[in-house]
Amino acid sequence: MATRRRLIAAVTFLAGLYYFLEFIVPPTIPWRTVQGRVLKVTRNEVILKTDGRTVKVYSLQNMIAFRMRPTGAPERVELRSLRPGDEVSIGPTTYLSDWITDVNNFFVVLGAMAWGMGLMSLWMVHSANIRKRKEEWYGSVLFFVAVAVGIVAGLGYGAEAGMLKRMNDVVVNDVLRPMGSTVFSLLAFYMASAAYRSFRLKSREAILMMGSAFIVMLGQIPIGLWLTHRLPEPLWFPVMSQWILYIANSAAVRGMWFGMMLGAIAVGLRFWLSLERGAFFGKEL
Repeated sequence: MATRRRLIAAVTFLAGLYYFLEFIVPPTIPWRTVQGRVLKVTRNEVILKTDGRTVKVYSLQNMIAFRMRPTGAPERVELRSLRPGDEVSIGPTTYLSDWITDVNNFFVVLGAMAWGMGLMSLWMVHSANIRKRKEEWYGSVLFFVAVAVGIVAGLGYGAEAGMLKRMNDVVVNDVLRPMGSTVFSLLAFYMASAAYRSFRLKSREAILMMGSAFIVMLGQIPIGLWLTHRLPEPLWFPVMSQWILYIANSAAVRGMWFGMMLGAIAVGLRFWLSLERGAFFGKEL
């Protein structure tokens, strides 16, 4: 057990260390990177104009290039795709960025293995329920039926015609989507019930919440404008509703996201350093 915990901790740390370094280490060696406008691209070199002088970049096998864009971050491109006039940054790779695809593919394979292990675990649990005739064992039978139907219907995904295509349409459009709509409609009643309990005017905060909700709701329907169209424009319900949604609400949401991201970073560091208690770590290492 201790060996397994140490192995999991070591793999978690090394994987996190790679992504951490790939994030903070520049993709190219800064003091050997050349920036400028492309003049000419040949098989073995790229000719740039930088600071009024012409510079030739050789050894293209170990170089990576980033093309500047009017908006957004620079775009990584193949050296062969460069064209005269492009504003680029070319330099020798630090190799971390070159390995990112392979590392991501490795974790995709691990994720697929985890999915397979999960399916095997579900198979063992539900087959045992059916074999031993446990309580509500018929639910396990429905599980196997649903998995079988889903696998067969999935074979028709992307097909243009045929029985599998029709079966996929039935499962997705006639079963899954109505079931999803049903679940969300039930959630709407729970949300309305929670809002009713929250909006009892027992405090100043509840009064403020009720007032803002009232303005926002009236601002989304025509009667809100009809009720306030004789007032100055800043007092129209649609205008106040937009201010609440895009100014006050945005500030509050950004503050919440800031706090949540700090918490996510803290939890991520605990997982990375194997300090988190849970299924993998019975005690702090």
